[in-house]
Amino acid sequence: MQIELSFHPEMELYIKDAKEDNQTQIEQIESFLQEGIDLLIVSPNESAPITPIVEKVFDSGIPVIVVDRKIESNKYTAYIGGDNYRIGQEAGKYTVELLKGKGKILEISGLEGSSPATERRKGFEDVISNYPEINIVFSASGEWNEEGAREAMQKVLKTEKDFDLVFAHNDVMAREAYKVAYEQGIQKDLFFLGIDGLPGVGGGIEAIINGKLDATFLYPTGGEEAIQTAYKILNQQPFVRDNVMQTIVIDSNNAQVLKLQSEQIEALQQKIEAQRSVLDLQISRYQSQRLMLLLAITLLVMIVILAIVILNAFRNKKMANEKLEVQNREIEKQNTAILKQRDELIKISEQLEEATQAKLRFFTNISHEFRTPLTLIKGPLENMMESSQYSEMHQNQFRLMHQNTIRLMRLVNQLMDFRKLENKKMDLVASENDLILFLKEIEESFSSLAQSRNIRFSFISEEEHLFVWFDRDKMDKVFFNILSNAYKFTSDGGEISITLKKHRSQTPGINPDEVQIIISDTGTGIATKHLDKIFDRFYQVGKSQTFNGTGLGLSLSKEFIEIHHGRIKVESDEGKGTTFYIYLPLGNQHLRPEEMVAEETIPKHLLNYHVSTPKLVTSPGDIENKMNQAEKPLILLVEDMADVRDFIRFSLGNKYQIVEAANGKSGIEMALKEEPDLIISDVMMPEMDGLELTRLLKTDIKTCHIPIILLTAKAELEHKLEGLEEGADSYIPKPFNSKHLQIRVKKLLELRSKIREHYKVSLDFREDFGNLSRMDRKFINELTRIIEQNIGKEDLSVDELGQRAGMSRVHLYRKIKKLTDMSVSEFANSVKLRKSLELLKNSGKSIAEIAYESGFSSPSYFTRCFKDQFKMSPSEFRQRTEY
Repeated sequence: MQIELSFHPEMELYIKDAKEDNQTQIEQIESFLQEGIDLLIVSPNESAPITPIVEKVFDSGIPVIVVDRKIESNKYTAYIGGDNYRIGQEAGKYTVELLKGKGKILEISGLEGSSPATERRKGFEDVISNYPEINIVFSASGEWNEEGAREAMQKVLKTEKDFDLVFAHNDVMAREAYKVAYEQGIQKDLFFLGIDGLPGVGGGIEAIINGKLDATFLYPTGGEEAIQTAYKILNQQPFVRDNVMQTIVIDSNNAQVLKLQSEQIEALQQKIEAQRSVLDLQISRYQSQRLMLLLAITLLVMIVILAIVILNAFRNKKMANEKLEVQNREIEKQNTAILKQRDELIKISEQLEEATQAKLRFFTNISHEFRTPLTLIKGPLENMMESSQYSEMHQNQFRLMHQNTIRLMRLVNQLMDFRKLENKKMDLVASENDLILFLKEIEESFSSLAQSRNIRFSFISEEEHLFVWFDRDKMDKVFFNILSNAYKFTSDGGEISITLKKHRSQTPGINPDEVQIIISDTGTGIATKHLDKIFDRFYQVGKSQTFNGTGLGLSLSKEFIEIHHGRIKVESDEGKGTTFYIYLPLGNQHLRPEEMVAEETIPKHLLNYHVSTPKLVTSPGDIENKMNQAEKPLILLVEDMADVRDFIRFSLGNKYQIVEAANGKSGIEMALKEEPDLIISDVMMPEMDGLELTRLLKTDIKTCHIPIILLTAKAELEHKLEGLEEGADSYIPKPFNSKHLQIRVKKLLELRSKIREHYKVSLDFREDFGNLSRMDRKFINELTRIIEQNIGKEDLSVDELGQRAGMSRVHLYRKIKKLTDMSVSEFANSVKLRKSLELLKNSGKSIAEIAYESGFSSPSYFTRCFKDQFKMSPSEFRQRTEY
């Protein structure tokens, strides 16, 4: 009350304490009535005895605010107090939880006949009556004080009745019961529950911290609300007649926090009192100075009167005037100093408020500013999509741009939702909807994505129709976010399911009738250490950072569900999948009237997040060139975003054959299967990123010759160096220019082609390996060594050669073809021919002898192969070397 009164200096509060005596309280109210008060705030000691005097005050026209407990009449202006019946219920629920549904109870009630005692007992008994194995073995009145509680506790101990829990109607009696049990040495075997939960020395919170009580239930004092209501009544403002305060359970989990809060409030009150004292002192000084001024003026008037009578008074009058001027200057100085101090305080306060609001405005405005350019992009795009003057190829590009505009708009909306939650301006607009039909619409939105990735997506429901009160907009965002994450972390060919069924909750304080929605996938799963943090704002599991998310999705989803008075939990087995459980209460008893609308007020088209997989059509030349696809270079495109794959495929046009993989793991498999001429890979992908893919391919003898281009949103120099260190041939940051990509692909393929042509025509094979990677040079040298060691073995087969080189016949053929543009047999002949060059230069043997020594079956076959390779005969080569 004192804290609240500091905001209303025009009000004065007089307090009288009856010391729990009815007659004393009646006499005190009578004295207030005689003193002529403007409003009475009374906390009846007992309802019935105090009712007549309260009615008398009310009938006299004086407003009456009843606090804590009601009188047995409606003749009062307003009531402020806790819900004693509800507190009794909460105590009963907590008792059931402590005793686990079985036990004996000792009840120490308040003063017999008082409404709090009656209502708390009724609420408590109504709950435990549902549990036949919980009984109240003894009940006695402790009359709200320590003596009564001690007598009741000692009385039941004498009866030698067994009990497991002591339920006292206030903390004072609970503490005394604990003290008696402690004296008997049985306190460790009992639970002690109280009511009030007051802070400070001797309060319930301190008793919990000291281990004397197991729990207490907050009974709000309502002092602040009483002063606020009194102010509204006296100023004829609208007010609420019956104000029922809410309760909370205080136990070892939150007692320390509440104690710290109360200490901070007390410290703040002391500061306010100190400031008020300073202000009162300043006002007192001002009033004293004002009084002095009035006295001086009075003196001046007297001097003027006396001057008319006595001429000599003129000099005194002059001196008095001079003195008055000095006093006025002092007063003005003091007033100026006071005003200056006040202005400085106001200025500092305004600066702090302005700085805080500026930050909040910037956060909101920047999100709003995103919407304007997005709208100006989205609008013309939709117009072009509806126009018939653009080709199908352009229409597909427009659809791709439109889809990513919607995606960016969704991220902006996510930021705006976060801002609303921060400002507590997120309103619930719930209507009664068929939840099954709603989920089927969402299932349909994801169907094309599931089909394109061969993911089995199913919706299972025990009900055909189920009407639930929920906000379509918010729950649409919840399901979209969870399903989007499921698709991100589920590999192609996996499973995602939605299961709906009615559920009966056994948790105290939760609506027992609710619907359970289970969303499960067979994705990568979440490590146990991350499970308790995934609903935190901005928290991202290591794998989720690969997708550049905001870290807000699951946090917002949880808060949206809690706004519906529901709850969400998650279970996950790393490597096997994740399951989300969403619970929403049935009915509308949990909703306030202002949270419910008769029908949906948000257009459905704004809520339907259609997840499509648009395919960009390629140029008409593709149809004409289908017949010669085998002659085009084969490019493997590894990218988890289907839209980006479509854009790259469209950018490269019909000059190449293109195969695709959605992540690094499947990219490795595709590279080993297809052995492409070039690989274009994103860096940040699920299951395996682009850097790991590059490292594995460049260290594998079968694939190390394939050029790799990395595409990434990480454009910093250290990231580029990291990619090049792993063996990438090129590193292109996003967003990239399609022409730039086309040129890099073309040049890398041309370089490989030049290496192959140079190898075929070169006379000195030692200079052929300069442009090959270290792994490729090692492979060529090893294969050359194997052929030279077996140069005289005519039956050396491709299978045996591949076995000695450590790879299959198919991989050996493909690798030799990519590096030299020759078959394995042609490459073996090439090695033999280069061996013959040395013999032709230095041995002096005949061409026939050199042919057989070089591993050829006949001189004629040797001569033909020599001519094909070096464009001259062996004789011509020998003649050139002699001159």
